[in-house]
Amino acid sequence: MLSLCLLSLLYLSTLGVTHPGSHDEGAYFRSLASSRSVQDARQKLARCSDHIKRSGVDARAAARRTAILNSYRGIPNAGTVSTSPRSFLPQAAQSSSENPSCLLTPESTIGPYWVDGELIRSNVTDGEPGILLTLDGEFIDVDTCEPVEDILWEIWNCNATGSYSGVQDFGHHHDDDNSNLDKTYLRGIQRTDKDGAAQFTTLFPGHYPGRATHIHVLAHVGATFLPNNTVTGGHVAHIGQLFFDQDLIAAVESTAHYNTNNVRITSNTQDGIFNDVNSATGYDPILSYTRLGHSLEDGILAWTTMGIDLSASYKAESAATLTDHGGVAHFHGWFIHQLGAREILVWVVGLGLVFWLTRSFRQFCLRRA
Repeated sequence: MLSLCLLSLLYLSTLGVTHPGSHDEGAYFRSLASSRSVQDARQKLARCSDHIKRSGVDARAAARRTAILNSYRGIPNAGTVSTSPRSFLPQAAQSSSENPSCLLTPESTIGPYWVDGELIRSNVTDGEPGILLTLDGEFIDVDTCEPVEDILWEIWNCNATGSYSGVQDFGHHHDDDNSNLDKTYLRGIQRTDKDGAAQFTTLFPGHYPGRATHIHVLAHVGATFLPNNTVTGGHVAHIGQLFFDQDLIAAVESTAHYNTNNVRITSNTQDGIFNDVNSATGYDPILSYTRLGHSLEDGILAWTTMGIDLSASYKAESAATLTDHGGVAHFHGWFIHQLGAREILVWVVGLGLVFWLTRSFRQFCLRRA
């Protein structure tokens, strides 16, 4: 009987390894990043840097970010935010990243927490506690080197303690808590303007097992607005993940709400996705940033530029759908799609164990009858 208990515990513990937030995600990213279409997009975008400087895109982006910063600080006009944010930050939270004018953005994995049917809105905080993050992003067409208007930019990230809204996340945070399916915090969609830009007010993400701190991004092209403030149709032309400077992460994680999470932090260099995107020629996955006020708790302004191939079309598999009547989970896709040979073997052995235990219990009951 003791051996049966040990076998059962071994099986249950291995299920946690199959959670789609670690090496499986990295393997899927590598298959995308090595594709011919992504390689072509990188080469095209490499030629865009000088053009976007000459066309004034850089200057307008600096002015836009300065206006955002000044609106928070209550300053009518105080110069511009340069692409190097160091002068705005204390030594302990300086960014090691000076992003180039145009990022060569590999298409990284969508991950297991995307929810389709999210709302068009800029403020996605929904009253969650944490440090406010104003995120400014712009999209550049890799073929024309021009900003792309009317892209529907979607983001989602976990909260201060590492939980995602809108999903039924078996074995991670929410177990079988159906109420989480109806939550929408830290998820939303915005339409880009004539400069290819859009902004979100979200929260600085927390962390969870196996992944560095990150934000997911997705771009819909040719989608249609619906009366219920959602979008439909079109195609997904970009999937990506944005990361943060490690010193900034450490500073945020020491503040209230974030420091209640006892899960071990995975650093950027320990994250498979980060290492893969960082090794792509010319791409810097770390957001530039500055403080919005005198202290970190006053909030952060972060920004990035994303290259997009409008002709690209990627399969976006959702973990759930947000409907007018609440969230609906999809138990398919990511969990099954990402299973490798080891995980399949675990499931086969586990199912065999369950069958054997059921059969043994039935025989035991018959002998006692």
